Amino acid sequence: MAIDSPGALPDVPDDAFRRVFQCSPNAAVLRDADGAVLAVNAAFEALFGVEAGEVVGEDLRAVVRPVESRMGEDGEVWSLSGAAFLRQTRWSAGEGHVADVSVSQFVVGASAGKPVTCMLFRDISSRRRAEQQLRAAERKYRSIFENAVEGIFQTTPEGRYLEVNGTLARIYGFDSVAEMTEHFRDIKNQLYVVPSRRDDFVRELAAHDQVRNFESEIRKKDGTVIWISENARVVRDTAGRPLYYEGTVVDITDRRRAEEALAAQRAYFSQLFANSPQAISLIDMHRNIVDVNAAFEGLFGFRAADIKGYGMRAFIVPDHLLTECENVRGAILSGKSVERETARRHRDGRLLPVSMIGFPIVIQGTPQGIVYIYQDISERKAFEAQITHQAFHDALTGLPNRSLFADRLERALTRAARRDDYQYAVLMIDLNKFKGINDTLGHQAGDALLVEVAQRLVRCVRGMDTVARLGGDEFAVILEELKSKKEVMSVVDRISTVLAQPFPLCGAVVTPGASVGIVLRTRDYVSAEDILRDADIAMYRAKEQGRPSMVFDRKMHEEILEAISLEADLRQALTAGELLLHYQPIVDVQHGGIEGFEALVRWDHPTRGLVPPVQFIPLAEETGLILPLGRFVIAEACRQLRDWQRDYPFARGLSVSVNVSCRQFVKDGLVEHVAQVLAETGLPPDCLKLEITESVLMHDARHTAKELSRLKALGVKIAIDDFGTGYSSLSYLRQLPIDHLKIDRSFISGADCDGESQEIVKSIISLARSLGLTVIAEGVEREDQLDRLRQCACDKAQGFMFSRPLDKDAAGRLLGRSGDGRCSCP
Repeated sequence: MAIDSPGALPDVPDDAFRRVFQCSPNAAVLRDADGAVLAVNAAFEALFGVEAGEVVGEDLRAVVRPVESRMGEDGEVWSLSGAAFLRQTRWSAGEGHVADVSVSQFVVGASAGKPVTCMLFRDISSRRRAEQQLRAAERKYRSIFENAVEGIFQTTPEGRYLEVNGTLARIYGFDSVAEMTEHFRDIKNQLYVVPSRRDDFVRELAAHDQVRNFESEIRKKDGTVIWISENARVVRDTAGRPLYYEGTVVDITDRRRAEEALAAQRAYFSQLFANSPQAISLIDMHRNIVDVNAAFEGLFGFRAADIKGYGMRAFIVPDHLLTECENVRGAILSGKSVERETARRHRDGRLLPVSMIGFPIVIQGTPQGIVYIYQDISERKAFEAQITHQAFHDALTGLPNRSLFADRLERALTRAARRDDYQYAVLMIDLNKFKGINDTLGHQAGDALLVEVAQRLVRCVRGMDTVARLGGDEFAVILEELKSKKEVMSVVDRISTVLAQPFPLCGAVVTPGASVGIVLRTRDYVSAEDILRDADIAMYRAKEQGRPSMVFDRKMHEEILEAISLEADLRQALTAGELLLHYQPIVDVQHGGIEGFEALVRWDHPTRGLVPPVQFIPLAEETGLILPLGRFVIAEACRQLRDWQRDYPFARGLSVSVNVSCRQFVKDGLVEHVAQVLAETGLPPDCLKLEITESVLMHDARHTAKELSRLKALGVKIAIDDFGTGYSSLSYLRQLPIDHLKIDRSFISGADCDGESQEIVKSIISLARSLGLTVIAEGVEREDQLDRLRQCACDKAQGFMFSRPLDKDAAGRLLGRSGDGRCSCP
């Protein structure tokens, strides 16, 4: 078939174009205007797996066809007009080969006036596969880029973000990539807390084309500061100029904080270890020293450099404590912390008392060593010993105190129970003149006296015996391992002798003297308190009787029990109405008329009968019951006199005298009580006379003067009772508001009432006259005594000659018989 050539090329062989068609590497097919295949080349046969003989003359559409085509493309491909086109698509030859091709069509000539077209199929399968792989790779890396746990970025060298992934946007606190890239215009100043870090970043990239683990503090969108770590590289153009930087960012805030916390912990431990005032040693599992601190060196005297790597036991553990040390180590390695007080050896050989704490070093649940912490407790131990000594010894004399004495007495009781041959005795010693020495020479002198007495007592006993100071001027002694009573009395005699020896004190010479109570039959006791009680009873009995010593017997105890019982009954009597008053008349010496009464308290006990005042008044003074008792007497006496004054008009001038004790004056409230009673009873104040002794005046002169002045302001009369027997002083008679002097009965009815006593009475009356005081004589029993009082011009008198003390009814009858008008006010 001849094909008209559209044009001729000069000097080209006639078969050149045929050879081009045949030898072309691209598949080529010629077809006529009807679509029939005119010719195919070898490349076509190879591409589609067909042979020329099979397809020439066939309709090309029956030979090959496009597998993929877009709408409208099929008509263009199969157009017989010979219009030119170029397409990339996929073709197949029947059910056989499929190839990705670039297909083009163009007219190459005409046959019988109709166009002949050439279709070229260039195999682009490899390129397609490459493109697909590239697209897959792009998708892969885009997925990695978008979903990476690290932030990924590209930035310009000038400091703007070109591209970032969502992770980086979230790290920096942005809701989207677009928001972040729009936000940052100047990374250096907007991102970095320290802007110069961007400069460092750029310099590092310029020098090495990359940075690794570049850590910086940056500000998030909301201003929060976090730590990041950057890895980046430089991307350059063909000329070597940096196009951009790309890299990754990781938020390392938690790690940095953990590292900072760990660094702080290490610093704390390091400084604690180095600077701790407590000695610390680190021991490995082989018992060897890993390290010790400066305090350890200071405490034990060993340098760390000299003992590291060696066993600590060889240096500081005493031989007798090696077993203890090993037991402690075993306990610690079993997971326990151990704390105890022990001893360790100094380099110079001294044993130091230390407080030790040991605990295991546990790494991943397994003990890897031991920490020992030591503290020197030498001072504390010495202080504890001192405190213990002070707790059981008297600070002034150094003798055992009451607690230690009681403990040793308990031991003596225990030994006596175990040993039939063991005998002991207990002495209670009280100084006779200590209070006077304290009051006159001062407490410093009193302390010096106590120290001297302690030393003298210690010299009187053996080393096995105990001398203790129980308090104040009271001492006690335990004499042990005795053979006879004679040994005890020999010691008592020595004590009495040495305490009777003079002692120079503060410029004066004093003789202490003492009363000693002795308990001999100690085997009868089961309680240390009972022994001390009975020794105390014997001592006080010796003091009362003026004897240097006295041995306790059961009768003393019974008397004490009787006093205790009497005290309980007296307390009951104050509320049960068992107390009553008797009244002894006070008469005018010249004409014998009744001037008043002295109120005397009596106790009508329900079982004992009338108890003598001499039994319960001292008891009331000792126990403090004298206060309610005194208030009762004042109130009852005033009430009774006021009743008599209502019953007997001539009795309005009578007075009633009431004794007031020292305790009543010492305690506040006497004046208030008197004022209240006078107001309640309506008794004129000058009808009440309060009698006080000279000892009351001497006890606290200032307080007494103040209280007497207040009583005087009420209108109450004051009398000095038993005048002449106490510390008589003219000064208080002039200074105090006193109205009466009562001459003691010993000057009126005593054994020597006719001699010196008579002169004393005259002197007292003369003194009273000069001071304007009234004189009352007590104890008048005979007419001659009354006559002498008249001769001395004594004002008033009382005694058995006139009347014994009478109960209120008898006293009332006496007043009834005295209605002759001779009663008058004093």
